[in-house]
Amino acid sequence: MRKALVISLLALAVLAGSGAAALHRYDASRAGLIVEGTTVAGVDVGGMTAEEAQAAVHREVARRLEEPLRFTYRDRRYATIDPALVKVRTNVDELVAAAVAESREGNFLTRSWRDLTGDETESEHELEVDFSSKAVKRIVAGIRRELDSHVREATVSASFTGVNISPSSVGVSVKEDALRRAIADTLVSAAATRTIAVPTRRIEPKVTTKELADRYSHFIAISRGRRELRFFVNQKLVKTYRVGIGAAGFETPKGIYEIENKAVNPAWYVPDKAWAGDLAGKIVPGDDPDNPIKARWMGFYDGAGIHGTADEASIGTAASHGCIRMLIRDVIDLYDRVPLHTPLSIS
Repeated sequence: MRKALVISLLALAVLAGSGAAALHRYDASRAGLIVEGTTVAGVDVGGMTAEEAQAAVHREVARRLEEPLRFTYRDRRYATIDPALVKVRTNVDELVAAAVAESREGNFLTRSWRDLTGDETESEHELEVDFSSKAVKRIVAGIRRELDSHVREATVSASFTGVNISPSSVGVSVKEDALRRAIADTLVSAAATRTIAVPTRRIEPKVTTKELADRYSHFIAISRGRRELRFFVNQKLVKTYRVGIGAAGFETPKGIYEIENKAVNPAWYVPDKAWAGDLAGKIVPGDDPDNPIKARWMGFYDGAGIHGTADEASIGTAASHGCIRMLIRDVIDLYDRVPLHTPLSIS
């Protein structure tokens, strides 16, 4: 009500010819100024000219948006990218022009009243930032090419020469969507830090170096041609023993096995085979002189195993019915060294 009254009085004064020229001169002097209470991109530009407002917004906001983006990976600086590569654009000029135009709305009477009484408008002009999504995708694709790595499974080669483990490695995959969002959020925010930690995902191998190293911490390798047994611990040769192998027609089976069972002075469960004669199908106690399995037993496949023998002359020959024969002192020595489930290779 009071405002309307004052405007009416001013209007009467103008109509009467008193003060009109002064009001026109006052209003004209502020023609290029933005009204108090106006913000552009969060910067108070009230009382500024268009040029001053543009400089202030650039200093406080736009300049920040022009700073390069820094990418880190594993706590190290990885890459730096100029925002110009993604064609960052702002509407600062349009916002300032809109603020100036808004400041000149009305007539010289209402504008003069507003300025003289300090009646602020509290007008806010929000910054808009645009960029090329295609360019961001190209940048993300480039980072993926540099950082992505395939997972590698550990593999083992086990033979008479020993154990060779090809190590595993963890794979890395850049989280593409998360990285694009992080870049976009940083490009449009003057308050955001310009450093982006590249988000990645670890891809763990299904078979690790440690798993195979544990599995092959103990290893037995037997050569039928050389009539030798080699024992390895942690991939190092510990001891070599002379052995006997299966005779023709009863060959010791070639392949990869493991020690399935162990026994001290074991009973002999005689196979129900013609070659066993009168003992076929019987169980011969461990202390029976007719038991050919002496001192120790380490079974690895379908009735075949490593055992001691009293027939020392058969060591180094092919004379058994498929088992691996060892001198009694040797089989006792080996038995104490070999855990259950120790891998075994016969070649």
